[in-house]
Amino acid sequence: MTAEERRRLPRFPFHSKGELSLGLMAYRGALLDISLFGALFEAGLFHFNIAPGDACRLKILTLGDESMLAVDGEVAHVRKNLIGVRFHPLDEGGRRKLAHIGTLNLAPQKVFDRKLPFLLQAWMA
Repeated sequence: MTAEERRRLPRFPFHSKGELSLGLMAYRGALLDISLFGALFEAGLFHFNIAPGDACRLKILTLGDESMLAVDGEVAHVRKNLIGVRFHPLDEGGRRKLAHIGTLNLAPQKVFDRKLPFLLQAWMA
């Protein structure tokens, strides 16, 4: 049985530009995976002075670099240039907007109910 067959929830790549703000610094990169509870962000730089628990803000950007949604959260995991972000609870408007963004990315609705460990597990395996 392959790892793909054992996976409890399907993995759907989320291809979008993003910006992760930590304190006074903002890093551009790509969102690799996302749910209502968190996201996996790949930064263009490999060295960060950040640690789990640091407050952050993640922006999902359009191709024209406009912000579609900004979500507050905290750093849950750091591995080289991969940063797991755990979102603070979203209000209903934020949940709807994030679900709509996922739909535009052709992801089924059920993938947004995944907890952050599933996002990290999928990419760290």
